[in-house]
Amino acid sequence: MNRIILIGNGFDLAHGMKTSYGDFINDYWAEKRKEVLNDTHRGTKYEDDSIIIDRVPHLIYSEAAAGESEHEILLKSLKYNNSKLRFKNEFLDTLTQKRYSLNWVDIENEYYKLLKNTYKVSSPPRYKITDLNRDFKIVELLLEKYLTKIQTIFSKSFPITVEEMSFKKSIYEVIYSDFNLRDFSESSINHLTEEIFQNIYSNIKDLEEGNIHIQDLNLSDRETRLYNALGGLKDKKRKIKELLISGASLNYFRYRPKEVLFVNFNYTSTETHYSNPPSDSEFGNDISTDIIHVHGVLNNKTGNKIIFGFGDEIDKDYLEIENLNDNEYLQNIKSMKYLESDSYKRLLEFMNSNNYQVIIFGHSCGISDRTLLNTLFEHKNCTSIKPYYRQKDDGTDNYSEMIKNISRNFTDKASMRDKVVNKKYTNALFR
Repeated sequence: MNRIILIGNGFDLAHGMKTSYGDFINDYWAEKRKEVLNDTHRGTKYEDDSIIIDRVPHLIYSEAAAGESEHEILLKSLKYNNSKLRFKNEFLDTLTQKRYSLNWVDIENEYYKLLKNTYKVSSPPRYKITDLNRDFKIVELLLEKYLTKIQTIFSKSFPITVEEMSFKKSIYEVIYSDFNLRDFSESSINHLTEEIFQNIYSNIKDLEEGNIHIQDLNLSDRETRLYNALGGLKDKKRKIKELLISGASLNYFRYRPKEVLFVNFNYTSTETHYSNPPSDSEFGNDISTDIIHVHGVLNNKTGNKIIFGFGDEIDKDYLEIENLNDNEYLQNIKSMKYLESDSYKRLLEFMNSNNYQVIIFGHSCGISDRTLLNTLFEHKNCTSIKPYYRQKDDGTDNYSEMIKNISRNFTDKASMRDKVVNKKYTNALFR
């Protein structure tokens, strides 16, 4: 069996990286405020690809209230001097307003909402699809520049503190842990039970009939305990299954991943801190590892460019968008961009090669990636989905929220309930 480590933005955030869309928007306005209000532009018009300020004030109003955002501080300075900020980039305007009115923003979801409005809203002012895509591209480039800065800082400083080292150790141990069979779907447990039974049945029969002695079989300690536990029982399959899913399973069986695949949905490369597997004297060989960045990597302009957009072909409006017969509307649909690299194909090859467990680290499993997640979760070889959730400061956690999002990626709800590990058998790794 294999294991997929599904990595989302929460993984980077748990490592102290300011990689949320909200962090990006805040940083954009902090840098823009410094740029606009320096001595070079005072008393003149300021204009770039995204904003226009007709007259940059000579006097800078710097008093800020507690909790005031960088954007709000800039607007206050302009208002104090009877000047205004106007947006050329309507998409950036929307993101800014959402960020500071809701204290949260999802750029890809906002893009998809505006995309649908471009053809559904007929009355002016109407956001044209070409203008939306142009504005979206500007934001994409700004985001890539920002994340490059964050990743550079992180790469030079992690791990340093005792707390960071302890956190890294806890993540590492989960990634390379033995399989706990109680985490697996009923069908996969039944299949494994049958496989074990067929492998040992003839030996058990010979032992019970006195044709051989247990010493003749050259068994390991685990195998010896299993044979002893099954000896004389009529329903051996039932006992094997009982032992497989029991808390004492490790006394009789040991299963570890043959291959671990890091499937990173981020543009950063935080997973490289965990990609060297431990040695194992019992098995005599290391676990094989590989990394797939399904959305590309920063500053790659050829083989694996960043994929930024929306990926929910299951959405009821998607077919309507395709039927518009205008390729401009498909410009930022993720599934179209997946074909520009071999990442998606490599993922499918891994999924088809063997049974696998999915461990989720910091991925919300929201609908912006629903097409890919549906393929991953409902695949016949997916035998277990184990979400590690985030513990909040007030004592609550996001396990229930994650499960609801995971459910939206399934069309077969019975399969979802069978594969997803319940809260009793997983825990919080992140804050």
